[in-house]
Amino acid sequence: MLGLLLTAALGAQAQRDPTLPPLGGGGGGAAGPTRPRPSQGGWPVVVVDGRPHVAVGTRLYAEGQMLGTARIERITETEVWLRQGRELRKVQNYPGVRRNSLPPALP
Repeated sequence: MLGLLLTAALGAQAQRDPTLPPLGGGGGGAAGPTRPRPSQGGWPVVVVDGRPHVAVGTRLYAEGQMLGTARIERITETEVWLRQGRELRKVQNYPGVRRNSLPPALP
């Protein structure tokens, strides 16, 4: 009985919390939260009350808000438009994915 309890306790310690970031991959160690980098993209788009938001980490950013040093000008389902000073850039959320329309089905 004692062996079974010890085995269960050791197994429970080996599992990690899936909501935490991966171990050792952050490179920063014990540093605080990282600032979003507008150049990386790949952010999911979430619609809240009819307005699109970009999910970066645990925060949602809407059009007009600052994302790092850039202001979000426009959010679509596949791209985010960012303005830094006079420069306006389009960042693809899914750079490797191409979207196509299907032709109408034949009867």
